[in-house]
Amino acid sequence: MKCNRNIPFGYMMRGGKYLTEPAESEAVRQIFDMYLNGMSLKSIAAEMTVPYNTNKPLWNRNMVSRILENKRYLGDDTYPQIIDRDTFDRANAIKSEKGKSALPVDNTTKYLRSLIEYGRNTECKRLNVNDIRRLAVTAINMLIAEPTLAAPTDSLEYKPSARLTLAEEQIKEQMSDSAADADRLMTDILRAVSMRYDSIKYDDRDKTAPLLDLLMKQDKTEDFDMELTQNVIKHIVIDSGTVSAVLVNGKVIKLTERNIS
Repeated sequence: MKCNRNIPFGYMMRGGKYLTEPAESEAVRQIFDMYLNGMSLKSIAAEMTVPYNTNKPLWNRNMVSRILENKRYLGDDTYPQIIDRDTFDRANAIKSEKGKSALPVDNTTKYLRSLIEYGRNTECKRLNVNDIRRLAVTAINMLIAEPTLAAPTDSLEYKPSARLTLAEEQIKEQMSDSAADADRLMTDILRAVSMRYDSIKYDDRDKTAPLLDLLMKQDKTEDFDMELTQNVIKHIVIDSGTVSAVLVNGKVIKLTERNIS
């Protein structure tokens, strides 16, 4: 049937009266069902196979939006009913709430989006802000319940090089020799200190003590606290289905191994 969009989608004119057009009216019901099941306007548009009109066979989100808002589908003296009142009201209540949430991106949203890092082997869809917020709260509560998770597991001890060991032995010999040259001894000590300093691998573990102190003062919470998260977590990394939190002191804790899909 040739589709004239002077006639609302879902209807056709016959004998001077509006009747439901079978394929289009079924598409209208499908749109409401998909929307109530959580699909976005864009996703619904991609699913549609019945042309909106002959000039525009492909759908877009605005077309889907107009379908959801069209009160003619409730039926009146002119148009037969396609959608019942309960279905129409529930769909438009959801649509209204989503419209209210479509506000400019705030600082919290920007922070949450910057918190996530995706690994090269990740093929999952990108997480939304609510998913990221949930992961952050989960990580914080894990650490509050067991603050020692934030402590580095590797030892801070190091093995001095053979050169440094020899230098320190020579210093000990000089210090036991009352006739040793004081200036030379001081030079050797300073050189050994420099060698020891260069052999230490520094990281962010100086942040561990204040981090543990902070966590031990916190109570578990279901609410997202941006300031607390900033002081505890550097990044949340998703890679190959594994979710990990990188803490501000460099410690990595695994949150979950389930696939993010």
